Parts: sequence; C-alpha cells; structure tokens
Amino acid sequence: MIKARLPHRIVYWFIGKRHLSLSKILFCLIVISAFLSFFIPNAITVLTLLPLLELLRRSYETSYGPSKNVATMLALSTIYGANIGGMGSITATPANGILVTYSVLNDVPGIQHISFASWLAWGIPLVAVFVLLAALIVAVVMRPRRYQKNSIALPFDADEAYHPIQKITIWITVYYFLSSFTLSLWLMQFPDQTSSIIIITGLLTVGFVLFLFFVPLKGNHGEAKQVLLNIPDCYNELPTKGFIFVGIAVVLAAILYAFDVHEFFSRWAAATIPSGVSPFGLFFFIALAASFSTEVLSNTAVQLSFFVMALPLAKALNFSALGLLIIITLACTSAFMSPIATGVNGLAFGGVKGVSFSRMLLVGFIMNIAGALLISLWTLFYVSRLYGLN
Repeated sequence: MIKARLPHRIVYWFIGKRHLSLSKILFCLIVISAFLSFFIPNAITVLTLLPLLELLRRSYETSYGPSKNVATMLALSTIYGANIGGMGSITATPANGILVTYSVLNDVPGIQHISFASWLAWGIPLVAVFVLLAALIVAVVMRPRRYQKNSIALPFDADEAYHPIQKITIWITVYYFLSSFTLSLWLMQFPDQTSSIIIITGLLTVGFVLFLFFVPLKGNHGEAKQVLLNIPDCYNELPTKGFIFVGIAVVLAAILYAFDVHEFFSRWAAATIPSGVSPFGLFFFIALAASFSTEVLSNTAVQLSFFVMALPLAKALNFSALGLLIIITLACTSAFMSPIATGVNGLAFGGVKGVSFSRMLLVGFIMNIAGALLISLWTLFYVSRLYGLN
C-alpha cells in the first residue's frame, strides 16, 4: 500500500478533491483504523497508516505552520480507532482469545454462548458507538474546527497521487482481508479441523509471498513489468522512534511484572470494592481499574491478574463471572493515555512528528473514563441480556 502511494491517493482525495474539514478527516481516520483492526493486528494497522498521517500533518503544516495540536489529533485518532477496533470480533486481538480460553478451562457459566457470530452481534455495534464517542471527545477537547479557515495545500504534486500498481494493490488488499476473515471464521466454527485450516493458511501465505516478491506484473496502463515488492520495501522508513517507545514499554512492563505490581493492582481493586455495590458500580469500577492499570503494565498481565480476582469476587457478590471477564478484557484494550500503554500507542506517538504528551494524557484520561462507562453499560444491558447472564 505504501509503495503504491495509496496514502498519497487518500490524502489527495481528502484534501485535493473532497476538501474535507479536519474534523471529518479525523473521523475517517478513526473509522479506517478501527476497520483495519478487525482483520490485522493493531500495531500493523498503525504502521500501515503512519505514512498517511505524516502526509496529512505536512499538509496542515504547510498552511498553518508547525502545530502540535494537529499532529496530536492525527495520532490520537489512529490510536483510538486501532484500540477500539480490537473489540469488534473474537479474533481481533489476543486478549479476546485469552478470555475464551480462560473461561473454557475454568468452566465459566455462559461461555457456551460465545461464538464468532454472537461476538459480532454485540462487538460491531459496540465499536460503532465507541468510534462515535471517540470522535466526539476529540472534537470537543481538541477543537479541530479551528483549522478550517485556510485552504489546505498538498505537500506533493497531484501526479504523485497515482502509481501504476495502485489498482492491483487494492485488489490484493481486498483478497487479503477476505481470506483472513474467512480463515478466522473457519477456525472458530470448526475447531476439530484446526490442523487442516492451518495447512491451508500456510499454503496461501507462501503463495501470497511468492506473488508479492517474485511475479512481475504490468501496471494500469501497460507500463513495464515489475514485482510488487522488493526486500528493502519491507524496512525502509520504519518509525524508529515509535519502536523505541514500544521497547521502553516492554522493558518497563517486564520490570513491573517481576515485582508483581500487577498482583498489587488486582488485590487493591478487590479490597476497595464496597459491600452491597450494584452490578453497574462493580462493572464500572473494575473497568476503570483494569484500564488505568494497563497504562503502565502489560495488557496480558493485567488481564490474567484481574481474571484470577474476578472469579471468587463474582461468586461472593453473586454476579456473572463471564460478564466480569468480558469487562476486564475490553478494558485492557482501552488504554488511551500513555505512549507506553500498548504497542499501538508507542508507534503512533513516536511515528508522528510533534505529538504533545500532555494533550495525549488529558484526552486519554477522558477517553479511559468514557470507555469504562460505555463498556460497563454495554456489558450490563446488552451482552448480559444476549447471553442470558445474571
């Protein structure tokens, strides 16, 4: 997608043809990143969109001068969409798979109702509402309407928005998404055929790689044949600063994990829950605790630590254990404040020039609270009723 200049084409469509306002562009970014995260890992979604963000940043910088606000809004919109999109399907993030595996191993009541299709029934509407909520928060707090007075100049010539292999790239991208979705669906629906599906996946992957790197193709208008990718295309212009933040996050999480800090958070959460708390109060408190814990700790460590605490807690308070586990899982993917919270946050923070740390903290703090509120209400009134949980 990057080699075929699809980011240039998208920016040209946003600004050169449609003349979309910054508010609409930010909304589109949230939607695009959420959609991509349905099919590919969140971090890969951000890596795919970083060239687009850089072109958009340069476009506004050309017209308004350097602006931390614009850079921050572009990065945060991508972060929010990528993290939110992981909630939409059971295969979207490893956290969802951990939820299912843990529930099956511990025979949690209601786990038999969770399937690929049933998760989509509540996951897709949740993502849609969450995307609207994120766009509203960014619009109100960051005020992108301030950047709608001047006409925006593109940082490249219109001719650069086109490339001979763009049409082929779009078809390959569609094939990739459809095959990924289909294979994931088959794997969930036919677990007894896992080996066969993995073999098919391996064969398709090898064929896909050979096609990308070794089969020369003509462009749209009969240009000379060329292969779609060369090896240097896979590592040129990678966001070094973004990977540094990811590395810092991994090291910090490992140190905190070694000192059992995640256990402290889960014990603290269990000890501070008041007696006689309502289901919504419990769900909201757990969502907040898990979300803010994930800002400094590994998602997986927080998720499993809170899982261990949730089962006896649900039994003692006579609440649905599965509902609590779903709350914890969704909250652990809703870390929006710090650049070390997830790989997604680190890549976007380091990959977009000029992102403001203080603004990221402020808007992320609001997003964490709003997300915990939405997740709690959604699980209590939608998921619990769909699965018949008490």
